[in-house]
Amino acid sequence: MTIEDLRAQLGWSKKKLCEEADIDMSTLQRAISGEPIYRATAGKIASAFNRELLKRGEPTIRYTDFEGVRFAD
Repeated sequence: MTIEDLRAQLGWSKKKLCEEADIDMSTLQRAISGEPIYRATAGKIASAFNRELLKRGEPTIRYTDFEGVRFAD
């Protein structure tokens, strides 16, 4: 599943995801477009999603589960 797939599934805007993950919009755009991001950044995105998934009683994800994400480190 891509970041965009999960974001849409949760009904979150890009702005909401950035706020929840404490990342910049430009960083999110790089992740979505397949440009390299740090593993820590992918972890922040996964953690933001996981907080919401836990609230909904759904299975959580790992940052390595994101399709199309490339790592800079």
